[in-house]
Formats: sequence, structure tokens, C-alpha cells
Amino acid sequence: MLQTTLGRILMSVGICWWIASTAAASQPAVEGYADFQQFEAEVRSIGRSEYAELTSLGTTLGDRAVYLLSIGTGEKDKKPAILVVGGVHPPHLLGSELAVRMARQLAEQAGSDEKIRRMLDRLTVYILPRPAPDAMEACFEQPYHARIRNARPVDDDRDARTDEDGPDDIDGDGWITTIRVTDADGPYLIHPDDDRVMIKADPKQNERGRYSVYVEGIDNDGDGELNEDPSGGVAFNRNFPFDYPYFGDAAGPHQVSEIETRAVADFAFAHSNVAIVLTFAPQDNLMHLWKVDSAAESQAIKTTLLTDDAPSYKQIADEYRGILGRSDAPEAEDGGGSFSRWAYFHYGRWSFSTRAWWIPKVQAEPEGEDGGKKPVSSGTDRRGSEDLNALRWFEKEKIDGFAAWKPIDHPSFPGRKAELGGFKPFLQLNPPAGELDGLVDQHGRLLRTLADWMPRLKISRAEAEPQGAGVWRITAVLTNEGKLPTMPKMGHINKQPQVLQMALELPKGATLITGHARMRLDPLPAGGHTEKTWLVRVPDGGAKSLRVRAWSPSVGETERPIKLAKAGKQPT
Repeated sequence: MLQTTLGRILMSVGICWWIASTAAASQPAVEGYADFQQFEAEVRSIGRSEYAELTSLGTTLGDRAVYLLSIGTGEKDKKPAILVVGGVHPPHLLGSELAVRMARQLAEQAGSDEKIRRMLDRLTVYILPRPAPDAMEACFEQPYHARIRNARPVDDDRDARTDEDGPDDIDGDGWITTIRVTDADGPYLIHPDDDRVMIKADPKQNERGRYSVYVEGIDNDGDGELNEDPSGGVAFNRNFPFDYPYFGDAAGPHQVSEIETRAVADFAFAHSNVAIVLTFAPQDNLMHLWKVDSAAESQAIKTTLLTDDAPSYKQIADEYRGILGRSDAPEAEDGGGSFSRWAYFHYGRWSFSTRAWWIPKVQAEPEGEDGGKKPVSSGTDRRGSEDLNALRWFEKEKIDGFAAWKPIDHPSFPGRKAELGGFKPFLQLNPPAGELDGLVDQHGRLLRTLADWMPRLKISRAEAEPQGAGVWRITAVLTNEGKLPTMPKMGHINKQPQVLQMALELPKGATLITGHARMRLDPLPAGGHTEKTWLVRVPDGGAKSLRVRAWSPSVGETERPIKLAKAGKQPT
């Protein structure tokens, strides 16, 4: 019945409907990116490496595995770790592609590059390349649409039906674009420099909108709304507890409601050895640092980057910008319910996020004498600047990334001018496949930088001084030789990472007089140290040495023997 109604509507507006089998014959949306079948074959291949292990964290409603690659040597879960996550925002195909290729590069280099091997001897790299496989696979299906929802059926419009009114490929070109419709109360205007681009009207400039913009589609269920109940239900990157968008679009019935998000959160909390999380996502905090608000820090619930953590974030961001050689990234997207912000505010780890690539700046050409070029905007009004730049870049690279606006007769807008067209999905967010290898090399450098900066423990000084009557004063100094503190201040507040500990291991017969044999330590800043002392009685003829040890799962451990020699001071 629904298909018959849809057919009548399309015929009534004089538009030819192309069936899915016809559309499927065209090329994929973005060449060179792996669909799930190709992705699965690749991660299984990597998992056969001597230095990699492939596991599944769970199976989605769409019957796809949430794969995890563990790269390292020895007992991987007992060493400090970096967690790399891609594909949290499924239309950002690049994130998944980078994560997989970085895993391949690490596994291959470990066999021939001594520096990489030593890094993997010291730490583990967990790589979670496609945590939302159902939504990402939908991005490979025609008509191409920037799908973010998983396979859970959801009645978004509360009409006792599910997934009955999603986008429609009205003109059968294989792409879901947009419709712009004249509307005296609409929020949009046509850009004065290029009539292809739509911008929001600014009331502060006495502007009044003239258009409304919709996702391409029709009112399938006849309720007067367009595309209000699309296929699928919940977005992975909107389903985490921090800043959760209650009742928001695709946020889910509650936090961590989905198989995918539960599996990832369970893995994270079960692996206390994770020190750093690196996420590829539009929620970028390396090119656009999270804001610090010292006034908000007095609140019980922390919602901004803490002042104590800000210098470390800035240092890593500066290093990253140097690696890329760029600093012109677009504004970061909102992160309500996002994985990367949860990883800092709730999971308590260093959490760095980057979109990894964006369209390069292309200089606009001034208007020629023949009027062939559009005039260049002046002043501080930046509305539409990214779209204008994207159009210039598409033209320069000969990429068919924009569907020219064309008039249509749309049944939902009788008597009003309606046009179909706009930017094609994915092409502003993902680079041509020819750029992927270079991006893998750059972000491999970022990964190695994070590994080099991780905290490292060393007992830099240890002494045993005789006090008489078999009593010894034991002194040990623990130093963090890394460039990052042993945990973020946020982790110290929310008590998620396991704390740093130090223990004095006594030989048989020895007695502790003062101090605690095992103690919790406050986090150590980069280059910081702490000194601890004990008094110990060792009977005559007893042991000639004892041992001091310090550790934390996300930092590693160090130990040092202390000889009970008459000279007292031990060599450093």
C-alpha cells in the first residue's frame, strides 16, 4: 500500500522513479574505501600477524562484529595502552580507514623497525576501527545518504510505525541531497556570492529568511512532515553518557542503550591499562582545543577542560599541527553524547580527537572584466565560507561533489518554488583515496608522539641508612620521566583510572616500624617526583636487601632493590 501511494505521488509531480536495482549499477560514493566485507577481510588478515590479535567485542543487530585489533608483544593487557578508535561517526569513512591502515602499518613495521618493536614491547595499541558497523555499511548502499543510525527500528514520530518516512531519491540519481523551498518564514537565504550555497539569515543584520531546506524526500506517511522517521534508530556517537542529549535525534532511549556502545564502554572499563584514547571524528579537540572555564570547575559536575590538564592538551595539539603542517581546520562539531568527550570526562583518560583531514583552502579568484567569476566576499561575515571553498576545491580537483539545483513540483509545497540539489554526501568529509597513505604516515607519527609522551616511572634514588640496633631508614624517590602526568586531573577527580601505588617489599624476618608497606600516591606531573621514607628493623644476620616497587596499570611499573650496606647510599 505504501509503495503504491509513493508511486502515485511521484507520478503526480512528473518525476521518474528509478528502482534500486538501476541505481545500484553506478559507482560507490567514495572510491577506495572499504565496505564491511572488504573491511572484515582486511582486519582478519592483520589479525594473523605475529604482533596482532583480532577479537570481537560483540555482534550488532545487523549481525556484524565489532572488531578489536590488539597490537603489541607479550601480555598485551598487562602493559600501558593507547586506544585508537575510528568510525564513531559513520559518514566519516576516513576514521575507520585510517584506523585499519594504521594497524596494518604497525603490525608490519614491528617486524623490521627496531623503534616500533621497542614501542610495542613497552605498550599496547588497541585499535577499534569500526564500532558502528551497521550504520557505516548503510553509507555504502544506494541511494547514498550520510547515515548515522544503527539497525534498531525506532518509531521516531510516535505513530505506531517504524522507519516508514525516511529520505527518498526523488530523481533517481543515486544520491540523497536537499530540497530548498521558498518560505517567507524560513531561516535560510541564498548566498550573495554564489546562488548554489544556502546560509542562515542573521536577524542582527536585519536579514529575513526566504527559504526552508529539507533532506531530499517526500511525505511517505501522509502526516505533513518530511523524513521524520528514517530507517534505523541510534547513533553511536550520541549514545554516551557525558552531555547526553536526552530525547535528541538518534540519541537512543537512554545512555549506552546499544549493543555497540555497551560493548565499547565495557571493554574500556575492563582495561584499566588504557592511558590515552585517540579518536578520529569531527569532534576535533586538537585543531580546536576544548575551552577552559575556571569558574565552572567549582561545580560538582565538570563540563569543561580542567585548568590543570589544559597545558598537556595544548602541547599535544601544537605537536600535531606541526606534523600536519596545517592549522586551518573547520570548526569542530558539537559533541553531545560523543565518545571522545566521554573518554575524558567520564572514563578519565587523556582523550584526543581529530577529523584527520579537511578540504584545503582554495583561493577565490576575483571577478574578471567579463563578469565570469563570482565576487569575493569581504568583511568578517564567514557564513557559507566552507561551502564556497568546497565548491572551488571540487572544481579544481574535478570532483562531482555538487548536484546543480533544478526545479521540481513537490506535492508538499503546492504553489511554491521548490528545487532539488546541493552537496552530495561524504565528499566534504572524506579525502580522495590517493591521499590515504600520506594521512596514515602523518597519524602514525601522531601515535608515536603520544607513545613517547606517555608517563614513565623510574625510582631515581634509593637509600638505606643504618640507624643502629638493626634499624634502617629507607628512602625512595619516584620520578615521572614522561611528558604527560601519570593521569589527567579529571581522572583523579572521577577516580576511574587506577591510582599510582608504591610498595616496600620486606624480606623475611624484617619489621616495618614507621610508614605503610603499600601506599597510594597522588598523580605525578611530567618530570615530577615524590619521596617516601620508612623505618625498618632487620635482625642481625638477616636479609641483606629489600625491594621497592611502584606501579599503575595505565603507567606501568618500576622496581629497585636496596642493599642494606654499611655505606648506606645506593648508586643511582
